[in-house]
Amino acid sequence: MITPYTYPIEIPTARLILRRPTLEDATGLHEAVTASYPELSRWMVWARGSYNIEGAEQACIRAKEGFESGVRLPTLLRLPNDGKIIGMAELESIDPEVPSFEIGYWIHTAYSGHGYVTEATHALTTFAFRELDSNRVQIRVDTNNQKSWAIPERLGYAWEATLKSTSRDNLGELATYRVYAMFEIEQLLPLE
Repeated sequence: MITPYTYPIEIPTARLILRRPTLEDATGLHEAVTASYPELSRWMVWARGSYNIEGAEQACIRAKEGFESGVRLPTLLRLPNDGKIIGMAELESIDPEVPSFEIGYWIHTAYSGHGYVTEATHALTTFAFRELDSNRVQIRVDTNNQKSWAIPERLGYAWEATLKSTSRDNLGELATYRVYAMFEIEQLLPLE
């Protein structure tokens, strides 16, 4: 049985507001995903096939359910000046007895390379250790997605394992994943 956690509605960072999605966010989420779909469809399991407004609505509903159950902290990456959705980052409980968590993320293509995902991941890592007393936070990324695995390396996560042939990627090829882990907040490097 998973112990539910109490998560905040939003977490502010220096340049972002990480906020729980609501159904009203479906249009903005759809726009961000659609603009970035060629890149997302290569790496994200949920981006197989087509993506439409109904898919965005369902994603918002699932995010709300996960948030309310206390199992997941899904957050939209929003710009504070206009509220524009530029991506998503999520903290998910793996094992409450440890406790341990996993972080996943994606970014709107037009905002890639500006450190927004690094900033969001830093905030979620900090929250997991300081507010949830985590003993482990991990990030799992496709070994072919160098931009994605550069984020945990930049933040001080340790490359703990390589998982070979555990699933198929969106091209139908056997995937290999890097697992990065952090075990205490003191490992977390400051943002540059």
